[in-house]
Amino acid sequence: MLKNSTVMVTGGCGFIGSHLVRHLVERSVKRVVIIDSLRYGDPGNLGAASSAVEIVKHQIGIDTPEPLHEAMKGVDYLFHLAAEKHNQSKDSPITVLRSNVEGMHTLLASAAAEGVKKVVFSSSLYAYGRMNGAPFVETEVPHPNTVYGISKLTGEHLLAHFALKQGLAYNALRYLFVYGPRQFAGMGYKSVIVKNCERLLADQSPIIFGDGKQTLDYVFVDDVVDATVRALETEVSGEVINIGSGIATPVARLIETLISVSKKSIRPSFEPADWTHGSFRVGNVEKVKKVLGWSASTSLEEGLRRTYDWIGANS
Repeated sequence: MLKNSTVMVTGGCGFIGSHLVRHLVERSVKRVVIIDSLRYGDPGNLGAASSAVEIVKHQIGIDTPEPLHEAMKGVDYLFHLAAEKHNQSKDSPITVLRSNVEGMHTLLASAAAEGVKKVVFSSSLYAYGRMNGAPFVETEVPHPNTVYGISKLTGEHLLAHFALKQGLAYNALRYLFVYGPRQFAGMGYKSVIVKNCERLLADQSPIIFGDGKQTLDYVFVDDVVDATVRALETEVSGEVINIGSGIATPVARLIETLISVSKKSIRPSFEPADWTHGSFRVGNVEKVKKVLGWSASTSLEEGLRRTYDWIGANS
């Protein structure tokens, strides 16, 4: 399906997007068109793949749409990963809505007009809204409580609208906590993994807030790319699917594993609890196993080792 096709990847110079683009180039697609504002993404993330792609600098929903419409011509498949992120939504909610909602509508209208065969959308666990309870399951009624989560859920509804009105095939993927090399791209926020890798590399104690029992679902970026491509290549359409490991990992265990990977004799330091205290955010992954035949294959230890080594080599 992908071989000899033209593929557009929005956000293709960012963290997950750059990994996806590298994979697509390896799959011998005919042409990859990247739409990226380059405010957070970096063409350097593409490595050798940069010579095989076309980059259009464009902020979806903010810039005039004509360059986007022009770039969409001849595109067979669309991976929509570009978004204003959760942390940006706290400071500039209007920008998040313009980009993630208005911009996505413009993008999908262009895709439908140009005959794009299928769209895969990177949604988010933030569409669910809740911070604890049983693992997230796709059949539950979502109650997003952040502008970012609202924008992602709206994106899912926009896809369903274009499927109904224009026959646009799609799948929406609710990513859990994705990590791996090239995760931090100057967005003003570093994940607990990135921050504590940097602390360990500097021979400083990693930090645990509160009791360390706050629990997350970590999934390695290479596994996420595999799931994302499968979501395009499957004949299934119109589905919302969790993409996670399904494994509940308390932050304390994450830090223990990270210290082991670093091979340093450093103990964590504990600081007062933050807003994540008591949280439990894990995905139910039964649907993705059934629909895509996919499950995360990279262990936490292996994924952290690869991430730690990359940060060490690039810091």
